[in-house]
Amino acid sequence: MVQCLELYYRQAQSQKDIARTLGVSAATVSRLLKRAYDEGLVRVELDLPRTPALESALVQRYGLRDAVVVPTGGRADVREELGVAAAAYFEKVTQPGMRVGLSCGFTLYQTVHALRERTLRDLTLYPLSGESTLKLVDISPNTLVGMVAAKYRPHVTAYALPVQHLQSPRQLLRERRRLLRDPEVRRIYAGAQNVDVALVGIGSIAEHTPGFCALAETYGVSVKRLRQIGVVGEINYQPFDADGRVLDRPELRPLVQRILAVDGPHLQGLSRQDERWVIAVAGGGPKLAAVRGALRGRFMNVLVTDHEVAAALL
Repeated sequence: MVQCLELYYRQAQSQKDIARTLGVSAATVSRLLKRAYDEGLVRVELDLPRTPALESALVQRYGLRDAVVVPTGGRADVREELGVAAAAYFEKVTQPGMRVGLSCGFTLYQTVHALRERTLRDLTLYPLSGESTLKLVDISPNTLVGMVAAKYRPHVTAYALPVQHLQSPRQLLRERRRLLRDPEVRRIYAGAQNVDVALVGIGSIAEHTPGFCALAETYGVSVKRLRQIGVVGEINYQPFDADGRVLDRPELRPLVQRILAVDGPHLQGLSRQDERWVIAVAGGGPKLAAVRGALRGRFMNVLVTDHEVAAALL
């Protein structure tokens, strides 16, 4: 495998020539190259073209500090392309010694996956919310914090927030107060609300959507009901309407109170500070209403999205 990599990438030989040199079939060379990629021996860095006209228009229309628009043409999952672009932007603005917060979701998973190892030092990492369910732990904030920490070991400090796996609103409030009486939990929660860089996803309201919608179903609040009361999206488990207002309804409170999360007003406050970065990563046609609502609510000051959503927003 190593010989294949040397000949293919460093000497630019064709797979047919490599097969002849090593005395194996071309199919074997192809399998070895693919296996090397799957095992992480090869990293591919994409430098995708951007569309500055759309980016400038988004900044002006929605009062952003910056925008990144990735062209999409069916080459790959849009979440993977957004993750690569968001990772590059994160590495550009993040400096050693900064405090970094992460929310959850598949697109942020792709962002973390695309980060280069050991490019940053002395970061302090916080989850922007605790666990929401006992499922899908691979895309939860605590897990994503752990993935970033693994990229930057040993020069990193990482924290987690606890799960509240309860149904009764009264139990939830009691457990929340108990958790926040713990000095360590209170310190981590306060740190998460004061990060220098926050990476957040934007969730849409749709059937079979993990995270907020799945959690709502467990409390008897269907996707249909969420839409009826005006929820178009959520950011860090904060449901908002089409105008970007965080919704405070009795049936939504158990969902919000279940999780120790940096709330909407705190994200808005961070976004207004010149020295802070709140980078929202979201794209794909089904996310349009949620992204538009989040922009109107000014929950972020940087948006990473795709060409289709950017054009529709404008």
